[in-house]
Order: sequence, then C-alpha cells, then structure tokens
Amino acid sequence: MSLDQQAFQDFFTSHPLIVREQLGAQAEHFTVVGQSLMIDAIQINSYHSSVVADFIRHQLLEQAASFTFETVMSDRSKVDFIKKARSLGYRTYLYFVSTEAPEININRVAIRVGEGGHDVKPETIRARYHRCLALLPEAIQASSRAYLFDNSGAEAELEVEITDALAVEYKFDDVTEWCSSAIDALDQLVTHS
Repeated sequence: MSLDQQAFQDFFTSHPLIVREQLGAQAEHFTVVGQSLMIDAIQINSYHSSVVADFIRHQLLEQAASFTFETVMSDRSKVDFIKKARSLGYRTYLYFVSTEAPEININRVAIRVGEGGHDVKPETIRARYHRCLALLPEAIQASSRAYLFDNSGAEAELEVEITDALAVEYKFDDVTEWCSSAIDALDQLVTHS
C-alpha cells in the first residue's frame, strides 16, 4: 500500500470525527514516511486511531487491495463503506456477531474491566447495540455473503448464511429474535428496492 502525506492530511482534517472534536490542527503531528505513519509530540486518543484506521481502509479500497476490517458497525459510514466496496467490484463478506440483549455485552465488559481491560459505559453499549442491529439489514444487502452468529452463550453459533441478500440458509430451526428480526427487515428492504 502506498501512502501520501497530502492525501492523509486532507482525509484527517476533513474527517467528521476530527471536525466534530476540533482536532484538525493536530494533523501536523502525523507524517507519512514511506509506508509508515509517524506520530510525534501528541497524546493519541480513540479519535486519532479511528481516523487512521479509516484512512487505511479507504487507501486499500482505492488501491484495489484485498483486506479485512473489524468494526462495532454502530455508524452508517461502515455500511456506506461496504456499499462502496461492492460498487467497485469487491466481493464483500460480512461476519456479524451479536447477542440476544445488550445486558450480556454490559456484563462481559464488566468482566473485562475486572481483568484489567478497558471500560465502555453501559449506555454506550446499549446505544451501539441497537444502532448496529438497525444497520444490519442494509449491511447484509450490501454484502456478497453474510454470516450471522449469535454469541449469547459460551460459544458463538452460526445461525444464518445469506448470499446476495436473497438466498437465506438457516442453520437452526429456531434462531434468536435479533437474527429473525434482521432477516424480516432484510426481506422488506429487498422487496422495496
């Protein structure tokens, strides 16, 4: 992957997160050296990390590279990115993992914090949970293949496999409510497209 200083500066300073948090002036602390991004004299935060990851994803897309990325998918921009990739000829694969309720995730974060991991506020977890499930049907529609896993129990289980938003293969007779709702919403989306 080739990187360009001006492309990074433009991407960074115009990114919605950077604009919203008024961090544009910090772009001067990021320097492209060959295929590396050097950062000096600045305390890195989650906004910086998110924007750098987003820049790399967009660069890989523009350079027609094969790649994978992981996201909470609680923001429409991730679905838009999948749509853009598909429009550019990419075969896109969605591996979506959820639980039956946000409280499961809240409890797991509490365990992680107890083991020294980072915290996320319960209200943030709840909001992200509902946003990502609301975006799921559209993400499935934008994907060549989608695999929906339920991770409510001790191990994640593949519940449904969907090809081109049309062929739905259930792995169990009875799937979780979130999964069933996503398929119902996908059917509505496809019917009205």
